[in-house]
Amino acid sequence: MDMDLVPSCKEKLAYFRIKELKDVLTQLGLSKQGKKQDLVDRILTIITDEQVSKMWAQKNAVSKEQVAKLVDDAYRKMQIAGGATDLASKGQGASDTSSTVKIKGEIEDSFQSDTKIRCLCGSTLETEPLVKCDDPKCHVWQHISCVIIPEKPIEGIPPVPDKFYCELCRLSRADPFWVSVVHPLFPVKLTTTSISADGTNPVQSLERTFQLTRADKDLVSKQEFDVQAWCMLLNDKVSFRMQWPQYTDLQVNGVPVRAINRPGSQLLGANGRDDGPIITPYTKDGINKIYLTGCDARVFCLGVRIVKRRSVQQVLNIIPKEPDGELFEDALARVCRCVGGGNADDNADSDSDLEVVSDNFTINLRCPVMPSYNELF
Repeated sequence: MDMDLVPSCKEKLAYFRIKELKDVLTQLGLSKQGKKQDLVDRILTIITDEQVSKMWAQKNAVSKEQVAKLVDDAYRKMQIAGGATDLASKGQGASDTSSTVKIKGEIEDSFQSDTKIRCLCGSTLETEPLVKCDDPKCHVWQHISCVIIPEKPIEGIPPVPDKFYCELCRLSRADPFWVSVVHPLFPVKLTTTSISADGTNPVQSLERTFQLTRADKDLVSKQEFDVQAWCMLLNDKVSFRMQWPQYTDLQVNGVPVRAINRPGSQLLGANGRDDGPIITPYTKDGINKIYLTGCDARVFCLGVRIVKRRSVQQVLNIIPKEPDGELFEDALARVCRCVGGGNADDNADSDSDLEVVSDNFTINLRCPVMPSYNELF
């Protein structure tokens, strides 16, 4: 199954009214009875469930790709009816400094086909300058003040980096063993709820709900799929990794979930990385509640996604062949940056300290049964 079909169709169906949903179901010859969510689930089942998809294709000679095209056509018609126009000509009005930055007034309609605003603040309006994700499959726009975070609050908003990636594109590069299928909860910033008078780190928290449809639950009932909670430091120097705040307390539907495998007071070093806990056992069909709190002064965001697990062989298959990979000099520089980490101050309390004891050394392993031993160099 083309994994890109699911999130794309689900996102478009979220904008559909009853009229558009019934139009698609009519073309598919499916029942139009039920609540709005029932209609959405009926369409998604054909795309997400492999067995249903194959049976449907054999019976109706309509593939899941063609179903996705029906959804896309209906979505475009709805946009046109709402007065949306192509942004191709408007895109020429971008700043000469960078094609990934637009100032206020240069984007007139956030729902136009080539411009999609998805920001941590939840607003889809062009209320301030925007920055565009550089991923060629994404190109989402976000408010600069929401996603470009200074090292220290008094420093003001830093310049936009040469390469900017939104949180979802950073997440997709964080762990090759997990593939994002759909996002029941898009990333949301944690908010400060308590500031200590003694100068210690403030308490940040977030409480949100997310919905899992029947189609979602059917999907995650399969062995290779799961629901995952994830967290990210917005201005992380290591862009492509998950990271949870200090003293993390995560709960799903009131059940505590362990999010980190390090002491709560320990910072994550440049060579360390956190995981996203699997929360499938704690979720249910319908509305779910997730709660996160931490004691940290830095800016984090939280999200929930449905993921598909890759095997080791599948991960190896996506590694480019030597002629198609990066240059040796570039790879060497990247490895040196990873091994070197940050400076001493950044990593004073972290787990990233790597010490080279010797160029080589001998280990004698004596077998408790046989008197002989092997030397490993």
